[in-house]
Amino acid sequence: MPPFQPLLLLLFLSSFLRLPPPAGAACSPKRCGDLNISYPFWLEENGQTPCGSPSFQLNCNGSQALLSRSMFGGYQVVQVFPENSSFVAVDNNLPLDDGCPKWWFNISVGIGLGPFVISKKNMELLVLDNCTEQQVTPPGFSRTRCADESFYRLGGEYGTHLDYRGDLPPACRLSVVPVLGFPGGDGYVPSMRQGFLLEWTVPSDDCPKCEASGGQCRYANDGTGFSCHCSGDVYPEKCGSWSGSRFCCILGICLICFIPTKEEHTSCSFK
Repeated sequence: MPPFQPLLLLLFLSSFLRLPPPAGAACSPKRCGDLNISYPFWLEENGQTPCGSPSFQLNCNGSQALLSRSMFGGYQVVQVFPENSSFVAVDNNLPLDDGCPKWWFNISVGIGLGPFVISKKNMELLVLDNCTEQQVTPPGFSRTRCADESFYRLGGEYGTHLDYRGDLPPACRLSVVPVLGFPGGDGYVPSMRQGFLLEWTVPSDDCPKCEASGGQCRYANDGTGFSCHCSGDVYPEKCGSWSGSRFCCILGICLICFIPTKEEHTSCSFK
């Protein structure tokens, strides 16, 4: 075999071994309106490879970051608390203008089967509507301004309505909306506009370790799992914690580089 053929073979093989572009650029923190979108959330963009769990996928509609997999895509993420694995969302499917919808519904239906749970730190907005008999205002309730016979009140901790379900008028339908309270003593419409608190449970707990080591939390290149990005390098947990191997390409030729730790020397071998 002529001496140049091995080199040609390596160049040929390198075309199949080239790494895909790292997920860092596509999955870097981005902004949508006033919200900074970062791990575990990610922004849906045309032509972009998925960056993570579909449940945390957002689309930016003008200045609103909306959960792509929520009911009618109407759940707007307005504030994220990564240290507490929680965020505040506003359900734009609710009647945020006048408080008079065509029909009421329980807001938990719109969360779907994602990793989110409605926090017990919320309170309950109780709404009675579709009353089949002429009703006087039930004790503890206020009448809405809507044309139909409907009433509202601020209840206790979210979920406690089940404890006193029998005390509610049987001729009315009950809907429950989680809220953070009645701001400034105002009515139920401002409370729906300020949103409610959701908590998540799925993403890796490696993010605090990554950030403490000086890295940024990202998803892996395949859009699942976790990776820690540190000054151009990618590690599975935190900066300097790499154990394993990866490809490195030099002058168009890709090698497999074995890197036990960041502190040890890198060794490369043709494969």
